[in-house]
Formats: sequence, C-alpha cells, structure tokens
Amino acid sequence: MINGFLDVFLLVAGPVMGSFISASSRSWPDWIKITTGRSACDACGRVLSPLELIPVFSFAIQQGKCRTCGTPISWIHPVAELIALAIGIVAVLAFDGGWTLAAAVFGWVLLFGALVDFRTYLLPDIVTLGLIPAGLMISYLSGGLDAVWLHGLAALIGFASLAIIGEIYKRLRGREGLGLGDAKLLAAGGAWAGLYALPWIVMLGAGATLFIVVILHVLGRKAAADTAVPLGPGLAAGCFLAYSLPSLTQLSI
Repeated sequence: MINGFLDVFLLVAGPVMGSFISASSRSWPDWIKITTGRSACDACGRVLSPLELIPVFSFAIQQGKCRTCGTPISWIHPVAELIALAIGIVAVLAFDGGWTLAAAVFGWVLLFGALVDFRTYLLPDIVTLGLIPAGLMISYLSGGLDAVWLHGLAALIGFASLAIIGEIYKRLRGREGLGLGDAKLLAAGGAWAGLYALPWIVMLGAGATLFIVVILHVLGRKAAADTAVPLGPGLAAGCFLAYSLPSLTQLSI
C-alpha cells in the first residue's frame, strides 16, 4: 500500500529518475558530462528548455522530434522514464519504509546498467561491483550474519556459473559470448535476492533477451547466429523482479 511521504515521493520521482538515467547512460563513461552537462539535442546541440524535459509528456507533445531541427528523439528516453516509474510502483507495493527506498534505488541502478549495456555491450563495474556489497548489507540488515553468508554464497555461485559458461563458449566458438560483466551482474542478483533466486534470474534474463531479439526482428534487424545481443538488460530485469516479486506475492495472499 502507498504509505507516507516517501512512497508518494518515489512515485513522483520515478519518471524524473528515468529521464536522468537515460541521459546518463548515453553519456557514460564521460562522468564529467553526466554531472555538469546540460540536456541538449544530440543533432543540433540546442540546449533544451524545462518544458522540453518533462518526462514522457514532452516526447509525446513534440511527436518524438526536436522542435528546432526535427531530428527524431531516441525512444530510449520515454521507455526509460516509464520503466523507472514502474520500478517505483513495484517498490512501493512490495516494501515498506526504508526497504521501499532500497528497492527503488536497486531497480534504478539496474536500469542504468541495462541501458549502458544495450548501447555499448558493456556493464559498468560501478553498477555490478557496487551492487554486490550493497546487497550483502541489505541482507545483513534483514537477516543478520546468517543471511550475509547465504547471500554471499549466492553471489559467488552466480558469478562462477556464468563465468564458466562464458569460458566454455569462448573455447568452443573462438570468440567471447558472455562477458564477465554478465557474471558480475548475476553475482549482484545473488547478493540481493539469494541463492534460490539465481535460476529465476537466469530464466527471466533469457526470456527478456529473446524478447529483445523478437523486437529487433520486427523492426527489420534480423538476428543471425553471430548477432550480438546484450544479456545485461534481461539479467537486470530478472534481478529486480526476483528481489521484489516474493514480497509482492506475500502481500497479495
């Protein structure tokens, strides 16, 4: 249930965070540009006005184009804003108090990593490695040292499983198929959601990746055997859902 100022704030802030996350993911790894740069059209360079930065609404009013040069605006922006809003909604419905904030931040950080991976096929270490100790801290606060050991084991197994699969693929095919970034991300999922969540994260990740392939096919970008498709966005979705859905399901029973 929506409970207090924090819940309302997270719901209102969701689309705004999505706008910031999408812009940051397009600037990464130029952190100076992320922290100091002003939003501008990628094509003509015109600095955008506040009315052009309203999440989702501005994109719809401008029909997805720059008002000055008419260049199409990337669909990544409204999609990220809506996903960030959905993350806030799930966090509010599934958790209470400070746990709500933790879940929302977890989801938003995962969204940033997913968007970077979608653009560059690289997962930032600041996301994957940063989420592992954060997840272990959350497990300690919720279950003490016993939970830390179990979630730490889940992180280790998550990393090792994808790292081994990636190495086997590389030896058999002569090229990299799974990067260590994916292994680190699954380790982060284990640190947050625990050992039993790992299979669900992998299945959700594979399903979401297949969905991306289907969407690309519909858009005319047919996938071949050697077509590179980022696994990170699917794994990120799997990590957040595996962490949030158990609490959401308990509330609905």
